Amino acid sequence: MSSVLIKEPTIALLGQPNSGKSTLFNALTGARQRVGNWPGKTVEKKEGYYQKDGVCFRVTDLPGSYSLSANSEEEIITRDYIASGQADVVCILADSSQLSRSLFMLADYAGIQCPAVLLLNLMDVAEAQGKTVDAAKLEEKLGIPVIPFVAADKKHYDKFFDAIDRALKEKRLLNTGSLTEKYSKIGDGAYEKLLELMPQDGMGNYSASWLATKLLEEDKAVLELVEKNLPQETYKEVKSVLSSVED
Repeated sequence: MSSVLIKEPTIALLGQPNSGKSTLFNALTGARQRVGNWPGKTVEKKEGYYQKDGVCFRVTDLPGSYSLSANSEEEIITRDYIASGQADVVCILADSSQLSRSLFMLADYAGIQCPAVLLLNLMDVAEAQGKTVDAAKLEEKLGIPVIPFVAADKKHYDKFFDAIDRALKEKRLLNTGSLTEKYSKIGDGAYEKLLELMPQDGMGNYSASWLATKLLEEDKAVLELVEKNLPQETYKEVKSVLSSVED
């Protein structure tokens, strides 16, 4: 009797260019992948799947992006996909040999309401440079599974599979405490005022805190989203708060 596959979880791979996403995607999916373009775009779209313990996992390799600020076509595609709720887990890849630069994407993800895993990729390169990362301490601070990883080495993949299982079961979100600390200093309580004006449960996969930070960053796409989803009077209050910051 053939085994029965249960629900197919979807994993999205998120990271900056050269973070190792493609290496991970190819190792997971092999020949079980298809390549095309994102609808209405010229940006390449790669999807595939792998099977583990009787479960079929779908994998989407998101375009390499430096942030979620919609400054490029790749970033817009990535952000729209994450907001759509199609992914059950977002796997964020960071280059351990250039960790401070790679964690910019992680900071931008704070406030997204989708479980995440952080893969500290290229650990072999980091170690060769004499760099060390306390993954356990980082996990405690971030609130999500953090895994030292080498995408080019199959010996590391059991840790990846375990982390994905944990993320699906525990559904832990990236801590947003750093957002409050950073943005509470802007304006006359502008961040807190914007938080109060946002829907308590956010909009889709965007939490109220994420929306507030993007509004303070003058993200035009988020401003349009807020205008579309808030009552007119509430939107006017949002504009008033933002105007006070600009002044």
